[in-house]
Amino acid sequence: MKNNIIFLGCTQNYGYQFSAANTKVEFLAKGLKEQGDICTIHNGIIGTSIIKSNEIKSIDKVGTVITYHKKGNQLTSWIFNLPKLAKDLKSNKKSTYNNFIILESPDYHIFLLYVLLAHLLRFKILIIAHEWGPTILSTHPLRKPSVYLFSKTFGYFVDGILPISEFIIQKIQHFKRPYIKIPITAEYNSISIRKNSVGEKYFLYCVYAAYKRVIFRIIDAYVKYSTDVKTDTKLILVLSGNDEQISTIKDYIKQVGKERNIYIKNKVPFIELMDLYANALALIIPLDPNSLQDEARFSQKIAEYLSSGSPIISNNVGEIKYYFEDKKNIILCDYSADGFMDAFKWVTHNPDKAKRIGINGFNLGKINFDYRELGDKLHNFMLTLL
Repeated sequence: MKNNIIFLGCTQNYGYQFSAANTKVEFLAKGLKEQGDICTIHNGIIGTSIIKSNEIKSIDKVGTVITYHKKGNQLTSWIFNLPKLAKDLKSNKKSTYNNFIILESPDYHIFLLYVLLAHLLRFKILIIAHEWGPTILSTHPLRKPSVYLFSKTFGYFVDGILPISEFIIQKIQHFKRPYIKIPITAEYNSISIRKNSVGEKYFLYCVYAAYKRVIFRIIDAYVKYSTDVKTDTKLILVLSGNDEQISTIKDYIKQVGKERNIYIKNKVPFIELMDLYANALALIIPLDPNSLQDEARFSQKIAEYLSSGSPIISNNVGEIKYYFEDKKNIILCDYSADGFMDAFKWVTHNPDKAKRIGINGFNLGKINFDYRELGDKLHNFMLTLL
C-alpha cells in the first residue's frame, strides 16, 4: 500500500531559502517518494512576503511544493489563507492512497487549526518533534504560553509522533502514542574528496551568528591553538544570520587580532559548502553539557558533516552519547576553549588517525542516517497506523 503525505508547516519557505528543517524535510520526502509514496511540501498557512502571489511548483526529487503569499501580518494572514488551505488539502487527498498530514510545532492556535482540518478531511496526523520547546531559551516571552500548552498536549491530538532524540522520547511517553525515532538525515553514497577551493588547511564551524558566546569560545580556542602550535592552519566560520550579528563576530575577530587567520563565509551554495566540509581537517559542533536544548535536539548539521567524510570535533552531550559510543568515529573534547584547543592540536599531530575517524563517521552515518533507510522506516511505520 502507498501513502499520500502532506508536510504541512514543517518548513521555512522551502524552495526559496535554506534551513536545517527544509533540508531534513526534503530528505524525508525523497526517501518516501522512493518507496512509491506521493509527497507534497506545504510551507504553511501564514505564507511569506518573498512571493507576490500563491505559488505551486514541482520539484522532481520531492514532489509538489505549495507556498502562500502572506496577506497582512503574522497575526492575521492565516485567517485570509484559511479557505485556500482547506481547498488545497481537500484537492490533494487521494482516494486510493493512505492519506497523512505531517506537522511540526507551529503556534498553538495554528496547530489546533491544522488538526481540525485534518480530522474533517480524514487525514491521519503525524508530528515531527525535533526540538523540545520549553528548553529553548530564545523563545519570545509572548510565545511561551503557546509553547507550554503545545508541549503538554500535542500528542493527544495526533496518531503518531516522530521524535528526534532520546530526551524527547522520554518527554512524550505520557501521550501513549505510537512513535518512531527519526534522527538527522543526509545522503551517503561514497566519500569523494573534492578539489580544495580554499587551498589551505583549516578547521570549519558552520553556525547561526546569533550564538555569539559559543562562537567566541571557538575563536578563543583557535587563538590558543595557533599561538601554541605555530601553524598556518586557518579557521573558517560559515555563518548564517543578519548583518548586525555577523558584524559582532567580525569585531571579535579583530579584537583578538586574527583577521588574517579566521575567515567568515555566508550565503554559501550547498555544493560549495559540501566542498568546504570535505576538505576540512575537522568540523566543529559544540554542544553544551549544561544546556537542556543541546540535550534535547540533534543538529541536522551533524548528518551533513558525517556525509563529507571529514572528522567531527564535538562534546559528549545528547544524541552523541547514543550514536558515538565507541569514540572511533568522532573526536570528543571538553566544552571549553582549552578542550577545543586540545582537539585542534590532536588533529594537527595525528592527521592519519583523524582521517580514519572521518571515514568511520561516514560509515556510521550511512548505517543510521541515510535518507533511503529512514524513508523505508517511516513508510512502514505509517502503514502500522491504519
